[in-house]
Amino acid sequence: MNMMTMRTVRDAGGMVRHMPAPFQQAAPAAKGRKKRFVPDPIKTNGEAAAEELRVLIERAERIAEEIKGMQDDFNDVIAEATGRGHDSKAIRKVLAIRKKKKEDFLEEEGVLETYLTALGMI
Repeated sequence: MNMMTMRTVRDAGGMVRHMPAPFQQAAPAAKGRKKRFVPDPIKTNGEAAAEELRVLIERAERIAEEIKGMQDDFNDVIAEATGRGHDSKAIRKVLAIRKKKKEDFLEEEGVLETYLTALGMI
């Protein structure tokens, strides 16, 4: 079936004319996410980019090691507190509360109390 559409054209005098034009069906849209071209820094910059990449990876590895060490220290402190008879869940809850702003904590507590009252739990 031969389909036609209209296109708008201005002539030399500025008049607008509507001319028939054959209908061209658009190509189907690609499915999924559009792939973004990212040039390979190693190929474009050579050795300088490879060295920079190596330095960045080594920094990230050092930071990951430091984080792991700090997490081990944190767990040791919690284990020590538990060994002295303190509740580790309560300690973690207190730490979470101390990270928050006072206003935010009070608002959360108020909402929680309202919900617990509505459910008949307090």
